[in-house]
Amino acid sequence: MQPQTLTLSSVGQITIPRNIRKLLGLESGAKLDVAVDEENNTITLKKQKTFDEIMAELEAVDKKYPTPSPDPRTKHMSVGEMSLELAKNIKGDTWV
Repeated sequence: MQPQTLTLSSVGQITIPRNIRKLLGLESGAKLDVAVDEENNTITLKKQKTFDEIMAELEAVDKKYPTPSPDPRTKHMSVGEMSLELAKNIKGDTWV
């Protein structure tokens, strides 16, 4: 895409052209992160992910790397039982 010129309004606003909004999937109310590079006198805008986009990514990861089913032979313990088991390995202030 060729660079486009945007104009700053009297109140410091710019309008992102429709073709760019469509390309990036930006709708009214979209949140953008702004990074300023003072050395090169540039700004970079990056679309924030929506909650739905984040959830879709997490679901895709879960499908690719599913959580293994627990071993039915494993003994399940309460937090109190775990604390007692851990305490058996402590002498004074040190682990053994």
